[in-house]
Amino acid sequence: MKTKHILLGVVASVTLLPALSSCDDYLNTDKYFYNQTSLDSVFQRKSLLMQYLNAASSYLPADDQLWTNASVPFSFSSDEAFCSWKDDRHAGIYYAMGEIDKYKGYFDGWANYYKGIRKAYMILERMKECQDLSETERRDIAGQCHFLLAHYYYCLVRQYGPVPLIPKSIPSNASVEDMTYPRATYDECIAFIAKEYEEAAQMLDTERSSIETYKVPTAGAALALESRVLLEAASPWFNGNKYYVDFKRHTDGVHYFNQTYDATKWAKAAAVCKRIIDTGKYALYTVPADSKTPTFPANVSTANFPDGVGGIDPFRSYNDMFTGEESGFNVSEFMWAKEASWDLVWISFPAVAGGGNGLCVSQNLVDAYRMQNGMDINEPGSGYPDPSEAWKPIGGNGKTFSNYQLSSQVAKMYDNREMRFYASIVFNYCYREASSYTGTAANNKNFYQTFYKDSPFGAWSDYPNDKSFSGYNCIKYCHPSDKPGNGGTVRSKYFPLIRYAEVLLNYVEAMNEMEGSYTDNEHNVTVSRDPAEMVKYFNMIRYRAGLPGITLADAANKTKMRELIKRERQVEFALEGRRFYDLRRWGELQRTMADPFIVMNVDARSNEPQKFYTRTVSSYQYSLFNITNKQCLYPIMQRRIDKNPNLDQNPGWEK
Repeated sequence: MKTKHILLGVVASVTLLPALSSCDDYLNTDKYFYNQTSLDSVFQRKSLLMQYLNAASSYLPADDQLWTNASVPFSFSSDEAFCSWKDDRHAGIYYAMGEIDKYKGYFDGWANYYKGIRKAYMILERMKECQDLSETERRDIAGQCHFLLAHYYYCLVRQYGPVPLIPKSIPSNASVEDMTYPRATYDECIAFIAKEYEEAAQMLDTERSSIETYKVPTAGAALALESRVLLEAASPWFNGNKYYVDFKRHTDGVHYFNQTYDATKWAKAAAVCKRIIDTGKYALYTVPADSKTPTFPANVSTANFPDGVGGIDPFRSYNDMFTGEESGFNVSEFMWAKEASWDLVWISFPAVAGGGNGLCVSQNLVDAYRMQNGMDINEPGSGYPDPSEAWKPIGGNGKTFSNYQLSSQVAKMYDNREMRFYASIVFNYCYREASSYTGTAANNKNFYQTFYKDSPFGAWSDYPNDKSFSGYNCIKYCHPSDKPGNGGTVRSKYFPLIRYAEVLLNYVEAMNEMEGSYTDNEHNVTVSRDPAEMVKYFNMIRYRAGLPGITLADAANKTKMRELIKRERQVEFALEGRRFYDLRRWGELQRTMADPFIVMNVDARSNEPQKFYTRTVSSYQYSLFNITNKQCLYPIMQRRIDKNPNLDQNPGWEK
């Protein structure tokens, strides 16, 4: 299985030299390094320069590979899901169970990110030598390099926290001592990243052709990622957090994390979001309503979208973005995306149908989805059935809406839920079409997946862990035609690295937390805590999902609004790899992960449905997470600290 990162197109092959010393992290160690004539020729010709630019992007992490062969460990470090396996392909479980240390090399992207940084700097320094570039091309290439600098440093900071900010130019004969750079402070890193995203936004095109859109970033993508970075920096874990009071640079005693809370950080994040919104270039993706679109409860506004659900199909508007039903080129919401990994489909399918079935989505996430009327399942009058009825089938002929089939055997606890639930979760008796299958084997096409102990969709006898141990899986990235393995195909699709919905929710959250008014004079933007603005943009997300909106009274209450935002992000970005980062920045990771995973009772047989639908504390060996505050940052590998005496280890990982 080969996937390519499509930020800058097909990646050129680069042969790397073996590491020579600790300098190798910061040097541009490609095959041209010791051949100055060859390096000179690279910057004389446009074709070679573009290959070098492609090579500079080759170290970007494959963030679509959330669970299998992931680049970072964090998708298995939240309350969304655990994995049926603990192995090198699913090493995030090692991290979640507290079995990673500073000597193991899992997820060690440090050196590669710095190699990408050096290449981007090299291009900025030397592209003036290329005579067959137009000024427009030269400006766009520079924008791409600034984007790479920002994003590589962001990848470093999101994993390790504060990191060394290396100079633009490093002499090839620099000594080891000259390159034992200390870590900058967190705020210094964030300021640098924001500056580079801004540089990129000023130079990159605002629009691309459909062919280029998912190969080269736009100015909007740079600003969207800047809003993410600034929002994280404004959040409690990184903004005056006393947990890091003793985390200081040993050479001068400077705190790596500022110990004084600064509310203006929220305002700066809000201002960037407003700049994006004011361009008018982006919109939430929607699909027009048709005869199959269901009616919605009376408390859901029927005004035309974005003022209500009128004219759109909420299920398909959310679902079709991820499944490949709509080409990624046409999804207005995707601000930066890449070709999606086949693993996203494989891990969700039962073994008998060619899949791995190893993603165990938690009841914790399932219960976060609201009822169709917008109420929490535990709220009086929500319509959620009481325990004596919740396990019983809905009966009749089932339900069909928006090309989605709800079997008559589906339990009542899954009836009348919001549309994002059906677009995201595989539950007991969930229908799987797998229409691309051309073989004759049973249970490979048009089946209702079950999770009972005696289910025909359980594990093979020689691979007993190839099943869901929670009674749930993920359908978010699966098209009805998808069928991994022999006799079927998986439709091409795109994974959003950032989408416009995040910008809107970033804006609402930043406004909710900011104090007073703030003006960005350089870009002529003023923001303040405006409840009407918050309602407007928050409700766009709600209406697209077919839910009722919030009120001005809700938005006026800062504490209530904070909880509404957190819940909305949990559901809107479910199983997209965002949950860990949100829990971390809110300072809620350790507290949230102290609670056990709640699951369905998968030890029950098909003739024991009431027993199956009983909420159970998971005792499965790979669901017993051990996540503490030290896991908010990944350890720097000890071999790097041994070579660079100016590097300090992250808190909790010293021993």
